[in-house]
Amino acid sequence: MLVLLLGGLSAAAQASQAPSVAPAGGSGHVLTVGLRENPPFVMRDADGRYSGIAIELWSGIAQAIGARTRYAPADDVDTLLAGVADRHFDVAVGALTVTAQRAEQVDFTQPFYRGGIGIATRASGGWRAALGGMISASFLKAVGALVLVLLLVGVLVWWFERRSNPAQFGGTPARGIGSGLWWSAVTMTTVGYGDKAPTSLGGRVVGLVWMFVSVITISGFTAAIASSITIGRLSTEVHGVADLPHVRVASTSGSTSATLADHHRLTVIDVVDPAEALRRLAAGQVDAVLYDAPVLQARIHDGKLKHLTVLAELVREEDYALAVPRDSEWRKPINQALLRIVEAPQWQDTLDRYLGADR
Repeated sequence: MLVLLLGGLSAAAQASQAPSVAPAGGSGHVLTVGLRENPPFVMRDADGRYSGIAIELWSGIAQAIGARTRYAPADDVDTLLAGVADRHFDVAVGALTVTAQRAEQVDFTQPFYRGGIGIATRASGGWRAALGGMISASFLKAVGALVLVLLLVGVLVWWFERRSNPAQFGGTPARGIGSGLWWSAVTMTTVGYGDKAPTSLGGRVVGLVWMFVSVITISGFTAAIASSITIGRLSTEVHGVADLPHVRVASTSGSTSATLADHHRLTVIDVVDPAEALRRLAAGQVDAVLYDAPVLQARIHDGKLKHLTVLAELVREEDYALAVPRDSEWRKPINQALLRIVEAPQWQDTLDRYLGADR
């Protein structure tokens, strides 16, 4: 909290160095500011206090234009923009990206941050990927087929040996078939413990045929395992937007990422917010999340989701700005104050605190 307080004071200090740029008679005017929680741009603590990149920016702007603030939360982006378009909100702050479609509803200020849409996915490699491949459907089918073949050979050997070789394959049918299964397994792997061996003509014929067939069987099974693990890893690892059509992707409706998904003709699982999307990603219910990269990075960091990562390459770069009603008298003074703040060296310190210096 101390760091955030100092950040807010620095933004206010930047604004206080500039003369007031409010409209005539606007000093002390109360502006209704619509917002939507979306870390790291807008956050709200347990006491109801707001913080974040956009909040610090607005605090500095409000001081510069001599306005007071009344925050009004919105449930989603569509509601937030509709509130601005209908002039229920004098300005909207948050993780608002500038698009042509949105510009038909509202006016945007100068951008205060350039980011874009990114892809969050599970970190590749390690035991998780290997385990995922080993429990895939194709791997389990290969194991099941091998067990059935071993069992069939074991039953055949037991059938021929149960009377002529009761010492090794006798007893109850369950015990005899179990001995046959054991023999077929060790013969296939060429281990050949020697504790069991067929003595009847039929048993030896089965054994001879199985020795040759098992060479092909074990080779095919090995190839099936390798293929299963490789295909499993390739189908779930995401390296860029080209991989998204082949995996399960989550995003939020009404966002620019959802629009981008439609553009790429992706089948998207709609979720309420990016937090839910990342929870599904962590649980393995989806393979990728398409959303604003800085928001994904902040939520992964705050949620300590170390096995998740945001790909370095953005799907599309976007500008983040504030929104005001069309032809608003506040647009020009807000722009002037905003530019003074973002051009000051302290603004980079603010971004570093919320996004990290290595962003």
